[in-house]
Amino acid sequence: MKECPICHTQYEDSLNFCVKDGHQLNSIIDKPHTASTQNAVNDNTLKSSQKKQNKGCLKKIAIVAVVGIVALVLLYNHLVNAATYLRTEPAAVQVTKGGGSCKVEIDYDGYIWTVNHQPEWVHIDENENDFEMNVEPNLTGQMREGSITIQSGKQLAQVLIRQNAFATYVRASETSLKIGRSGETENITIESDGCNWIAEYTDWMVVTKESDTELRIKCPSNSGEYRMGTITVKEDNARTVINVYQAGDCNNCHGSGEVSCNSCLGMGGMGFGMYYSSCMWCGGRGKVRCGVCGGSGVRE
Repeated sequence: MKECPICHTQYEDSLNFCVKDGHQLNSIIDKPHTASTQNAVNDNTLKSSQKKQNKGCLKKIAIVAVVGIVALVLLYNHLVNAATYLRTEPAAVQVTKGGGSCKVEIDYDGYIWTVNHQPEWVHIDENENDFEMNVEPNLTGQMREGSITIQSGKQLAQVLIRQNAFATYVRASETSLKIGRSGETENITIESDGCNWIAEYTDWMVVTKESDTELRIKCPSNSGEYRMGTITVKEDNARTVINVYQAGDCNNCHGSGEVSCNSCLGMGGMGFGMYYSSCMWCGGRGKVRCGVCGGSGVRE
């Protein structure tokens, strides 16, 4: 192809002069670069330069990333393996059947410690220099043992755990209750190192286990005689007894306020005929005031 240098009209290679202005045609291959061609060349050069710069930046970033990772690995390795000693306080724990929690202090000269073993019935809440150990209740019926292993670098320490299988005590906040004749409801606190105590009681009461530490005792109104009942709270071989007394008619005089005289056996006197004499203790009535209720006929 050829091109007119004046009007830039392109012609076939067989023509030598422009038909419009008569100027000699130039070969497109031989003509100098136009402004647009030069811009295209410059764009290509700029893109090539930018690609080289981008590749250089990516290479630098990759190098920095690798160096950073290596530095982090070395730092972590240092922190993990810095300890020269590791101790726990306490080193052994005795736990009741009902379980519970215990704080364990960590004494070491390193930076990082971890728990790498614990029994499935023990839960751990870690802090900076200690951890809280929470032990589940032991319902297996057998004494159980386990250990928690602490590690800092190459240093190891253990906390030994022994848990009882049976309750050793059951205690009540009250061991004696006096209930009015109209009836009352009382709550008693139960303390035990077990986890499954039960209550056995006299049938005129209604006793319910409100929680692991609370017992509710409901006594209905009493229209009969004074009565006594017991509540036995027990678990395994441990137990405690709560005595309950409810007011009512005196069960000695049956509500009358009087009982037979012990001196004359209720006869009112002693002897026969002219030798008969009235009882000085009851005045010949054969009855005296009840000493249990004081003559009121009601026992509180």
